[in-house]
Amino acid sequence: MKQGLKGMHRRAAAVAVAGAVLMALVPGVACASDFPSKPITLITPTAPGGAMDGVARVLAERLKHRLGQPVVLDYKPGVGGTLGSGLAARATPDGHTLVIVADSYLTVSPRVLRGVSLQPFKDLAPVIEIGSSPMVLVAHPSLGVRTLPEFLAKVRADAGAIRYASAGMGSPHHLFMAQLEQQLGLRMNHVPYKGGPQAFSDLLGGHVDLMFIVDSTASAQIASGRLVPLGVSSARRLAAYPNVPAIAESLPGYQREFWFAIFAPAGTPQPVIDRLNREISASLDEPEVQKAVIALGIAPAAQRSSAALAQKLKAEDERMRVLIQSLGIKPE
Repeated sequence: MKQGLKGMHRRAAAVAVAGAVLMALVPGVACASDFPSKPITLITPTAPGGAMDGVARVLAERLKHRLGQPVVLDYKPGVGGTLGSGLAARATPDGHTLVIVADSYLTVSPRVLRGVSLQPFKDLAPVIEIGSSPMVLVAHPSLGVRTLPEFLAKVRADAGAIRYASAGMGSPHHLFMAQLEQQLGLRMNHVPYKGGPQAFSDLLGGHVDLMFIVDSTASAQIASGRLVPLGVSSARRLAAYPNVPAIAESLPGYQREFWFAIFAPAGTPQPVIDRLNREISASLDEPEVQKAVIALGIAPAAQRSSAALAQKLKAEDERMRVLIQSLGIKPE
């Protein structure tokens, strides 16, 4: 009997050791129960400044307290947001590396940028949608237009002479304008930058003529007269700019908004994803965080589950496939 018990104990010990070895060999499994065990890196695929950076900073501060570990922002701009997204995709899938993205980084950039190997549905795991935002079409005063009808008349007269800035090929700034060009049946001169802040700086300097930008970034410059608001991309006028028309008022059917979300490397354990989702969602519910996010021109997402984000990404990916094909945009 004693020998039988000893044998059972040996087998149980062997199973326990094997299980421990397996957990050590499979990335992320061992840390699912005690996550986080070290500082978290939140990759931001754009330069400092702008709405994405603002949201990332707010969430990093709140998550530090909720998770008990520092959240370090790592700026990796370039390649239409896929540089930073790709780095996140190749990180250890244990929840300690995340990436904040605009939808176009995953649904547009891989289609329009040559050499991009990122496969969002294979390489990244959805965590949570943060929110969405329309943009304001603003012009430098030197363009010589003050209203949307004046701008449309100028574009129709000489589209190629008008230079518009964006944060890069496939960025929201680019796609908002590409859809406008499509509806006008014209093509302006696209000047892509590595990030929104650089593009906006050159717009203020008069080196480019116009740009789509979030209202929180443009509001001070609009108030000072350094930029002229021409229209908003939402279906209706914004409360912040009641005298600025929706572009749809002159071009029926035009409507564009972009959204921000957080993803983890594919293979990140679901319990870790769930923990991150809960803590980020709780942060977004805090009054001070809501106030800061809204001040950045972003409406907090109503559906925040990782499953809802996966469905939204799938639908947006198909919509962008159709749009890009119809625009005739080729990888470059």
